[in-house]
Amino acid sequence: MSQHFFDLIRRGKTAEIAETVEEQPTLAQSRDAQGISALMLAIYTQQPMIRDFLLTRLQDLDIFEAAAVGNCLRIHRLLAEDAMRARSVSPDGWTPLHLASAFSTAEAVTLLLEHGAHVHQLSHNPLRNQPLHACVSLNHSVDVLRILIEAGADVNATQHGGYTPLLQAAAAGKKDLVILLLQHGARLDCVCDQGKSAIDYAKERGHTEIADTLASHVAQHA
Repeated sequence: MSQHFFDLIRRGKTAEIAETVEEQPTLAQSRDAQGISALMLAIYTQQPMIRDFLLTRLQDLDIFEAAAVGNCLRIHRLLAEDAMRARSVSPDGWTPLHLASAFSTAEAVTLLLEHGAHVHQLSHNPLRNQPLHACVSLNHSVDVLRILIEAGADVNATQHGGYTPLLQAAAAGKKDLVILLLQHGARLDCVCDQGKSAIDYAKERGHTEIADTLASHVAQHA
C-alpha cells in the first residue's frame, strides 16, 4: 500500500492522497525502502499542496523534514536534544543544511549554521556536493546564498561533473545568483568535465542577459 501511496505523490494526485490518508492515517508517516518519508518525496517532486497536506497530518518531524520545510522551532528542539543532528546525514545522503539550503528559508539555514552545521560538508551520494550547490540548484533565494557565502562556503567548489555554483546558476538562468557569486570571487575560467564554461551554458540556454553580464565581468577583469 505504501508503494501505491508514494506513486500517488509522484503523480501529484492530491485528492486521492487526501482520501487515502483519511482512510489510513498512518500512511502520512510512511517511508520507502530507502527510508525516505512521504513528506520528503512530496518536497523532492515539487508537490507543495501534498507537502502542506501531509504536514497537517504529521506531529514529529525529523531533522531532515524540519530543515526542508523551514520549521525552526522543531529544528531548535531537535538540536537541543542532540547537537550532532546538525551534521547528520539522511538516508539519501543529504545533511540538514543541504535540505534547508535547497528548499526552505534563510532563517532555517542560519539556525543550522549557528548550531554546528558545516558549510563544507559533502553530501553522501553521487553528487558529492556542498550546501551551496544545493542552494543554487533548487533555491532562488539570494539571502540563503549570501548566508552560506558569509559562513565561508567556497564559491568555486566543484560537485560531481566538475560543476561550480556559477556554472549551475548560469545554466539555470538565475541572474541574481550569478551576480552575487561574481561579487564574491566566482571564477569564470572554470569549466565542467564537458569543457563548458558559465558563458557557454548561458549562451547555449538562451540566457542572454547572463551571458552579457559574464562577458562584461571578463572585460572588466582582463
